[in-house]
Amino acid sequence: MIIVQSWKEIVRNGNICFDQCRWYDAEALYNLAIEQLEVLWSADKENIQLMMGWIAAMHNLASLHEEQGNAESAIRPLMACYKMVMTLKEDTSLADEFRYYLIKAIRITLMPLMEFTKKYPICDCCKTSLEDSWHKLQSAQYVLH
Repeated sequence: MIIVQSWKEIVRNGNICFDQCRWYDAEALYNLAIEQLEVLWSADKENIQLMMGWIAAMHNLASLHEEQGNAESAIRPLMACYKMVMTLKEDTSLADEFRYYLIKAIRITLMPLMEFTKKYPICDCCKTSLEDSWHKLQSAQYVLH
């Protein structure tokens, strides 16, 4: 009998491995959850739970790499999250309800990136772009449509 775990269970198991410093297992589980979420989310683009689950799993993966002292690998999932929500922000076909949560997702992806760049240097161009986004977000220049 094959038992298939949901992405939530996989992330939970990854978190247990993370807490036990079982880095290889945690990374494998986070990547498996991310793969499942990407498949599910691609079929249901405006599913808020899948978007937020994907962001959370990506952030867990980033935390794992940072915990291991690998800043270069840690920034990749953080940037991927940020780029994804910024790309989705430009999609005018999305429903207003989803776009409302997308603005929250921008904040959720941008804040850890800004904190990360305080600890680890990034190029001036990327830093300026992130800071501009942060200022727009703080001044509520992101509108629904």
